[in-house]
Amino acid sequence: MKRRGLLLLGLLLGLTACGQEPAQVDENALAMAYENRLLMVNNTLYYGTDQTGPMGDSEAIAGEITSETSQGAVPMENGQSNFGCVGSAYTIGEEDIMVQIGEEWFVFATAEALPDVMEKESQWSAENPYKNRLLMVNDTLFYGTDQTGPMGDSEAVAGEITSETSEGAVPTENGQSNFGCVGSSYTMGEETIMVQIDEEWFVFEKA
Repeated sequence: MKRRGLLLLGLLLGLTACGQEPAQVDENALAMAYENRLLMVNNTLYYGTDQTGPMGDSEAIAGEITSETSQGAVPMENGQSNFGCVGSAYTIGEEDIMVQIGEEWFVFATAEALPDVMEKESQWSAENPYKNRLLMVNDTLFYGTDQTGPMGDSEAVAGEITSETSEGAVPTENGQSNFGCVGSSYTMGEETIMVQIDEEWFVFEKA
């Protein structure tokens, strides 16, 4: 950790001497960052995490990695990473971004948001396909579970799936799913909904 800090300090001093404004690196955030991954977007450094999730639909893509600096160095321009992946897309949230690395989408966060992001258990699960089912109802995302149960009587039906986005993407409108089943009904409870998938009713929970 001490050696890495000295290397970064030396790099920043060198850049300052060359007349470039150094990026402000948060050492605490860097110590938590997954594989020391850094990406600069909108003049802000984002720190990598090991959390993965859905990318969102294609309209959510805000840009792509356009250049790279050496591993362990600090990006100095927008769209620049220190882990390669030039050409990979990213989406932008309020305090985090999603970056495509290989076939997965990794969460990156600002230094301020990183501790909270790292403490959260990701809702997304590559090992549990049920949990990767998403449905938006009343402007709220619901995550699938493997739990099933009775639907209730016909009067309990609150609506149906009206559209779908691609598998792995995030629904952006009410009645939209990322697992198909357009026309399937759902019922609503206080914190959960029941969704008809094939001949069973699955419990979905609020995100």
